[in-house]
Amino acid sequence: MRFSLHHYKTALITLAATASLFVCLGFTVARLFEMEYEFRNDGTVSTVWYVSQAQFEAAVLAETLARVAANESISTPEEQPGFRANILISRLSILLEGRQGKLMESFGVTGDLKQAYLQLTMAEPLLQSGIDPQAAVLLREQIRQLAYRLRDASNQIVWLSHDQAAVKRSAYLQVVFEGFAFLMGIVLSAGFLLVRLFKGVQEASQAKQLLKQEQELSDLVISNISNQGIIMFDSQLRCLLWNPGMEDLLNIKTDQAIGHRVENLDRLFSKPEIIDALTQATEGMSSILEHEAVTSEGHERCLEINSFPVYMAGRKLGIAFIRDITEQWLARKQAERQNFDLEIKVLQRTAALRQAERRLIAAINSASEGFAAFDWTGKLLFANEQIWASTPVSLWCNEDMSLPVFLRCFAMCEGGDLRLLNAQVPFEELEYDLMVKKDIWLRLSLTKADGATIFVRLTDISGYKQVAKALESALERERETTNAYRSFVSMVSHQFRTPLAILDSSAQRILRRGSALTQDELVTRVQKIRNAGTRLTRLVDSVLNAAKLDAGTIELNPASYNLVDLVMDICERQREVSAQADIRFDVPDIPVRVYCDGMLIEQVVVNLLSNAIKYSGASPVVEIKIWMDGSRAYCSVRDWGIGIPAEELPKIFERFYRASTASGIAGTGIGLNFAQRIMHLHGGEIQVESYEAAGSLFTFDLPIANADQTQQAA
Repeated sequence: MRFSLHHYKTALITLAATASLFVCLGFTVARLFEMEYEFRNDGTVSTVWYVSQAQFEAAVLAETLARVAANESISTPEEQPGFRANILISRLSILLEGRQGKLMESFGVTGDLKQAYLQLTMAEPLLQSGIDPQAAVLLREQIRQLAYRLRDASNQIVWLSHDQAAVKRSAYLQVVFEGFAFLMGIVLSAGFLLVRLFKGVQEASQAKQLLKQEQELSDLVISNISNQGIIMFDSQLRCLLWNPGMEDLLNIKTDQAIGHRVENLDRLFSKPEIIDALTQATEGMSSILEHEAVTSEGHERCLEINSFPVYMAGRKLGIAFIRDITEQWLARKQAERQNFDLEIKVLQRTAALRQAERRLIAAINSASEGFAAFDWTGKLLFANEQIWASTPVSLWCNEDMSLPVFLRCFAMCEGGDLRLLNAQVPFEELEYDLMVKKDIWLRLSLTKADGATIFVRLTDISGYKQVAKALESALERERETTNAYRSFVSMVSHQFRTPLAILDSSAQRILRRGSALTQDELVTRVQKIRNAGTRLTRLVDSVLNAAKLDAGTIELNPASYNLVDLVMDICERQREVSAQADIRFDVPDIPVRVYCDGMLIEQVVVNLLSNAIKYSGASPVVEIKIWMDGSRAYCSVRDWGIGIPAEELPKIFERFYRASTASGIAGTGIGLNFAQRIMHLHGGEIQVESYEAAGSLFTFDLPIANADQTQQAA
């Protein structure tokens, strides 16, 4: 019987309920033992008695010493100071040991008790021999103090006993509640187990009824199987079951077969091989056999007899299934005849295939390509001369070449990878272009023709590779030309916008004012137009320099410049087109002479300044700072605009790259790239610090001009 998941869950729940029952019972017993132990070990009352006895003995000894100090005569031995001192010493020793000692130590009287014990021990010989009145007075005072201290300790123990009683009452009440809870657990667990027992009895009854129904159903199925006969028999080969299928096969009724030996029922069962098979079934062995015979009508018939052992009610029985397979048997005989004819045809075709194989091998050997065949394990079946003559194979392979060894020969060539080095069964299809020698390329292809043969082909593709290389070189030159053109157009659009805006602004003001312009204003506007024209001329030169920079032919014209004047002049021109910008300066009062190409550095400053204004919203605030540190001069441009995401900072100087925060703002993405390349020409670099929505800080450095460079520039 196989248990379902529901049965496993039920068993686990029952086991958990049983475990809960024992756990609750165990905890209840444990708590009861714990309460009994606490009752048995409560020594507070005994400790009070010991302290009271010690106090009493101390008072008696003090009284005795008072009588000695008063020179009174003591007649009885029990009233002698030495006798009373011995009793007090024994009481103190009890209070200093065991549980009483720990309790006295918790009250802080252990030191006094030990001191009194030591004094009495030392004074014992004196008390035995007779103590003088003066010493008796001193010792009496000490014993009285000890009595008072013991009285206080007794009071403390009483209070402690009162507090502990309250605590124990709470603990006992908790134990009562716990016992009640554990008792409820025991009741619930026992109730659950009783329910499971009752349900188990019901399930067993239902299972018994279901088993009976299944048995009746199996009998019904056996009785109604008509396409094959079923017979059951005991160890004496007496028939116990005879279904309607057997009646159709052998024309013997059920009542004629039940209880009779099978060999007496039909000549089919008189065959020795069938009797042996049925006997073996009752002994626990299965068997299948076929019986060929001729019917009374003269027709051929074949019966299949399957015998199996059966164990029922402790008895060894056998069952046989008999099926008429005449149609399959006749078809099989016909197939055997056809197979014989087919074998003759296969031999003929094999001879033809071998002849075709010899022709194919001859054709492969004469081919210009290398060709080899391997079986599925990688064992070499055939290889033509071109395979053996290829450079890696001729250098590294021997006569016992296998497919992994063959592929490893080419793994060292340019174009190979680890798949060639680690190739193992089952091999996968591959195709590589490999350079085996300088300017000599071979295409290695591995294909599977069927499940057992692997073909390898080597084709010389050196000419194709040379043509492809030439085309790739031409394509790369075309790409460089296209990129240079795009860079040129983008650079012109980016750099010419500012002076053109100045020209347009000045011209519009002249047109709007007309005759209302004064001579000074007209001169100022015309001068700005001239400055913008000069700026355009200089920008044309810078564009040409950018083209030279892309071509690698730009020439630097370094000279000595005052970086402060250079930057402030650029800022003044920028205000013409960006009047809303608030440009602030933090520059030294003295000139900062640098050695650079002023035109190129001006383009760097213009780019950084215009970017700071463009990406800072409607009211931009830009701070420009200049300072010197050692032999370098530094200039920084700070804004509080949209900023650059931290993960995009490494790419910000790449050509045509724009930060994601710049979406919707006009720009080409070449300005920072061009500025960085200019700084590299000057031996410097632009550093950037930026945070998204918090602004950016760009800083570049230049060498400070020495005296000779300054004089030469002058």
